[in-house]
Amino acid sequence: METDPVARLASLAARYFNRPTDEITIERLTGDASTRAYFRARTDSTSVVAAVYSSPFNETERAVDRLARAEADNPTSRLTYSNDPCAHVETTILLHDAGLPVPTVLAVYGAESTMFIEDVGDIRLQDWLVDRDEKGVYEAYRHALELVVRLQTATEHCVALDSICSHLAFDEAKLRWELGFFFANYFNKYLRLKLAPSVAVAVQQDFKSLCLDLSERRRVLTHRDYHARNLMMRGDEMFVIDYQDARMGPSSYDVASLVSDPYTSLSREMTQDLIERFIEMKMSSKHPLPEVNDFRIELQLMTIQRMLKAIGTYASQAAAGNSVYISYIEPARTRALEAMRALGRFDATRALLEESSGSN
Repeated sequence: METDPVARLASLAARYFNRPTDEITIERLTGDASTRAYFRARTDSTSVVAAVYSSPFNETERAVDRLARAEADNPTSRLTYSNDPCAHVETTILLHDAGLPVPTVLAVYGAESTMFIEDVGDIRLQDWLVDRDEKGVYEAYRHALELVVRLQTATEHCVALDSICSHLAFDEAKLRWELGFFFANYFNKYLRLKLAPSVAVAVQQDFKSLCLDLSERRRVLTHRDYHARNLMMRGDEMFVIDYQDARMGPSSYDVASLVSDPYTSLSREMTQDLIERFIEMKMSSKHPLPEVNDFRIELQLMTIQRMLKAIGTYASQAAAGNSVYISYIEPARTRALEAMRALGRFDATRALLEESSGSN
């Protein structure tokens, strides 16, 4: 295999487009805290996105079987299973079946660690919102929440297909792993705090309580990273990307990710209106919420967990020398604190977060 990824991709694209190699242009795309590399392969008339993985794979193998083999070697692999090309292909089919607007997988070259995906452009919802009026912003988010309802409605189909998504879940272990990731990367690596043992124990007790509560909630199919950088706009069409790690989780999971997204700054009033709109859509759907007030509590809990995990990711990137995400730490911290105060819980973690304002 050629070591030059550009030359290798040009050769693959020439084969795919049935055009000479010298008519192919390869452009590297900026990833988003991912271990995959992305490129755009273009001719004079069309283009595809190439996702390049770290190693070759067998595209005919089921993702469930790949996970089983990984778990046999490492029992904790279920907690970190992600970036799997077979999961991407299978989940694309599942979401297409559910009527979700996701980019089509056009060709898979497992031996070359590569797949070609429909090119839906470079305009993220985060960028598209900049020049929109309040009505345009609200309508975009309302549509994004409609897609969440549609995704959750596909839960039974996901289970019936024995999809990889139905074998993965935000159970207590996964939620705790994510908060451990936050603790290590934010408090230890980013802020370099030396916590008293009693404080560290109290924070871990908060984490245990939070994750146990969330893990006991009814689970539906979730995107797992549903925010304004994973929603692409092509004209007025919205596409959902980066869904290959979809799994079962609380009904509030993707809602919390979207409306509390640190990448955007929705007003408090619009956020509340969107939450009420989601509740209305869910209550008139095939699978309504069991109890609305309980969902509101769950959403606050989920907001805390999601924002802390996001802070962990941003801090991890910062520790690795990538400063792009530092500006998003404060919005995520603020939203986590607002949810903690609303619930009147998790005092140890709240106090520590309040003290860390302006640190580093």
